[in-house]
Amino acid sequence: MQWLDPILRPLARLSIRKGWLFPIVAQRLRHAYIEAAEASADGGVTDSRISIVTGLQRRDIARLRKEVSPPQIQRQPLAEIVARWWEDPSYDVKGIPAQGDGVSFTTLARSVRQDVHPRTFLDVLIENGAVTQDGENVILHTRSYKPLSGSDDQLAYLAANVGDHLETAVSNVVSGAGNYDMAVHYEGLSSESIEKLNTHYRNQMKHLLHEIDTMARSLPDTANGPHRFRAGGYFFNDLQSKADSNDP
Repeated sequence: MQWLDPILRPLARLSIRKGWLFPIVAQRLRHAYIEAAEASADGGVTDSRISIVTGLQRRDIARLRKEVSPPQIQRQPLAEIVARWWEDPSYDVKGIPAQGDGVSFTTLARSVRQDVHPRTFLDVLIENGAVTQDGENVILHTRSYKPLSGSDDQLAYLAANVGDHLETAVSNVVSGAGNYDMAVHYEGLSSESIEKLNTHYRNQMKHLLHEIDTMARSLPDTANGPHRFRAGGYFFNDLQSKADSNDP
């Protein structure tokens, strides 16, 4: 069970920072146990069967299965707006009209989401620093949307990104899936060495992710296929994590 600790400690730290009390997290974990038990069963599964494989009480299982699950995390529309703006030559990153029926931010935003007013998206992007407005035109300053620190958007990104990474690793352990999940790690390094490695890694990953993004967008969009992918990377060092742990 000690293998759980490195996974749970960051979750506990996040929960405390966000004010998510233990009973709330425990309730979500109960739901996750039930979903996992149902997914692993062949055919129908009873409350008794779930109780055996999870250790939850049958009365709790019956109640939890009746509760409405929170909606699944959807693709971040702001990230899609920025990506389309950057990739589509029709939309000049140096400036497009904020409004209008032709090439404009309004048209771009509505191509991604119809149920949210384009001005709402624009205000968030301006607040974020990804976009500035100059008179009637808006200018894009980045090729990817980075949510504000601590915002719901950032939490949604964390949940989707870390969730897929953990799913990749778990699938390799549980079913020998053979998904790509590799890392390099060293100890005994100076802060200067960490900074040098971090800079090199970021530069290399930036080029690779740009290539993957361009390749994915160039592939034929055939009949809304049922599959998706996520590719990314991370660079952990204990300099920032130690600083965070010392914050009041």
